[in-house]
Amino acid sequence: MKKLVLIISLIGLTITLFSSQPRRPVEIKVMSFNVRHGLDLNDESNLMGILKIIKENSPQLVALQAVDSLKNNGKVQFQLRQLAIQTGMYYAYGVADSTEHGSQGVGLLSKWPFEKTQKFNLPATKGSDARVLQCGLIRVNKNLTFRFCNARLEYASVVDRALQAAFVNRLLEASIQPVVLGMDMGARPNEQPYFSFRKKWQDAAKGSQMETWSEGLPGDRLDYIFVLMNNKVRVKKYKVIKNHPDVSDHYPIMATIEFW
Repeated sequence: MKKLVLIISLIGLTITLFSSQPRRPVEIKVMSFNVRHGLDLNDESNLMGILKIIKENSPQLVALQAVDSLKNNGKVQFQLRQLAIQTGMYYAYGVADSTEHGSQGVGLLSKWPFEKTQKFNLPATKGSDARVLQCGLIRVNKNLTFRFCNARLEYASVVDRALQAAFVNRLLEASIQPVVLGMDMGARPNEQPYFSFRKKWQDAAKGSQMETWSEGLPGDRLDYIFVLMNNKVRVKKYKVIKNHPDVSDHYPIMATIEFW
């Protein structure tokens, strides 16, 4: 009887100890990168350079803008799928527009499979290029499910950029799941499109003066990683990756995000 009481007491103590341990956050590294339609600054394929950057920095999620799937002599060069195969990641492709020669849009790479994917057409004025928002629902474990989204806004029209930024914010701000958003906004933090994200989003690079494109001056941030404000999500680190400047005219950016 005494042994039984002792065993029960030990089990109770073990349960108490485990339950009193502080819960550790899940850390996820997210990269966002405009890959210039698969061409480097010499207009040659930059896929090996992109792959090198991904492998050197080991993000679990990657948002790629200006990514293509091209047809040439009956062969298809699907850039996103090639990167997914080489990295061992899952992918989701959001086609913005297509011709007989192929398509272009935005892409997601993820360490985890997508439970669901969605593509939304962004508003645009007549004659503007088509733009899309691509999202994927990701389940990391039983306690963590979130949406990972990616967009490239219209760079040639201030009006379109503002319309598209407002649309993306309205679409995602009421999400019941946490949201991580990679974006080539084509606008600086002091311009109208950015204002749509000031109230309900954490800017991973808030306060940073590091430019995100090769011709930019300090403070010229055009590329962003946003996290929908949530008391269970926090941006821990942020950096601009500048050690491969010839791969694209944009620099890749990366943030470490904690989910509690």
